[in-house]
Amino acid sequence: MKKRTLIRAVIICLIAAAALVAGFVLLKNNEDSQYKETRGNMTEGFGQLKTVEIGGVKYREKPAMTTLLICGIDVPEETEDISEEYRSAGPADFLLLIGIDHTDKKIHQLQIDRDTMAEIDILGVFGNEVGTRVWQICLSHSYGKTPQDNAKYTVKAVERLLGGIEVDGYYMIDYTAMGTINDALGGVPVKIQFDMENINPEWKKGATVTLHGDEAQTFVRSRMNVGAGTNEERMVRQNEFMQSAVKCMNKKISENTSFGEGLLNQLQNLSTSNMTTKRLAEELVKSHNYEILPVEHPEGEYKIGEDGFMEFHMKEGAAIDWVLEHMYSRE
Repeated sequence: MKKRTLIRAVIICLIAAAALVAGFVLLKNNEDSQYKETRGNMTEGFGQLKTVEIGGVKYREKPAMTTLLICGIDVPEETEDISEEYRSAGPADFLLLIGIDHTDKKIHQLQIDRDTMAEIDILGVFGNEVGTRVWQICLSHSYGKTPQDNAKYTVKAVERLLGGIEVDGYYMIDYTAMGTINDALGGVPVKIQFDMENINPEWKKGATVTLHGDEAQTFVRSRMNVGAGTNEERMVRQNEFMQSAVKCMNKKISENTSFGEGLLNQLQNLSTSNMTTKRLAEELVKSHNYEILPVEHPEGEYKIGEDGFMEFHMKEGAAIDWVLEHMYSRE
């Protein structure tokens, strides 16, 4: 039976879902050879076993842990592919895994770069599964005929990437919802850390401004014409927005416990989830006092692939290290 999903995090991440992601650098040295050998068995057993052994150390799954995947979905690109009906959805440009520890009342957050190279499912011209390939994980959401199918393939890709863990719940939301969320919060104040005057004359470096409506989407999504044009810089802005939005959300909930359900109802036509609005809203109220820990990012390196597109190669073991640290305890 599924564990109950704690969801104050959903509302927090609905805000975050309008952002995009990035990750960081380098490869592990020294004791990696032993680490690689033992880690292979973990991929096969994760999600089925309550205990695992890594490098001679035994870990036990935490008794009251829930995982939730939040994705921000972009507009699909035009394609002439003959299987377009089965790969016409937009990419998952923002992926955030929430690890919810009910015992310690803490919410852990792992941000997965959209360009992370991962094993994703591929569909044939008739919509049948024809195998997998290593590709940018954001493209996993492009496959499938329905929003539920798109979500399923994204969840599967994330579960594989994280050693086979089980994702308990998912919430996929379209970027166009950003204005609705921002206005529901009454505007979100942010500090401009990179010069963005070419986008908005008031967005000078060092200034604090309040974002309204679709300004939030522009703030967190702009990349090529801001600073060095990197995902890393965009990620800084995303986190700036999210942390401020969390404060706004806390205030709204403390003033009105039904605020969360009302917002979720507004977003129903722009989202896909395996959880009902009522369940999300109930958990929102329940988890009001949980501690939200900072967003974490796995180490890795960027490089341009042979096709000319950006790739993020996660440091070997980084994902499983995160899972062990936050979802398991040493015996």
